[in-house]
Amino acid sequence: MSPSLHEVNPLLRNNPRHAVLGVDPGLAATGFAVLEGPSLDRLRVLAQGTVRTESTLPVSRRIGLLYDRLDGLLSEYPVKGIAIEDHFSRRASPGAGLMLGPVVGIVALLADRHGVPLLPISPRELKHRITGTGAASKVAVQRALAVWLGNGLRIGSTHEGDAMGLAFLGYSRMVAP
Repeated sequence: MSPSLHEVNPLLRNNPRHAVLGVDPGLAATGFAVLEGPSLDRLRVLAQGTVRTESTLPVSRRIGLLYDRLDGLLSEYPVKGIAIEDHFSRRASPGAGLMLGPVVGIVALLADRHGVPLLPISPRELKHRITGTGAASKVAVQRALAVWLGNGLRIGSTHEGDAMGLAFLGYSRMVAP
């Protein structure tokens, strides 16, 4: 099911500066994207990037760096919601969930501190809603986003691409629930 282009939540109808922050969480690399616009077909990218942390730093410092960068984005842009990839741990790599937990925790804390909703989105839902299939590749998602957001879209990393998709879908949920 594709996002609707023209339905607008009545609470947001008179707010042309509605923005959503998308976050692809990771301790080594966290992707982010801020999208803003009056409707899905008129979104623009305000910020995008990847926060990388050095594995030689203590985990507490790495978490602090991520917190500071994301907090800065929330202070700089008129963010009304945070879309985050819903993390899960597979049996093959249970340690991944342990390392994602603190990152997801700081994003949830930031949502609370800034008074905005946290919108968890599964990877399968993201792929399905943007491309039409839950088994789409990351490249297919990026191509679909280029159609929605303009062919001049530049995505620097897969983390950034995932965050862009999360922000897009989060925006869709907020303006056309």
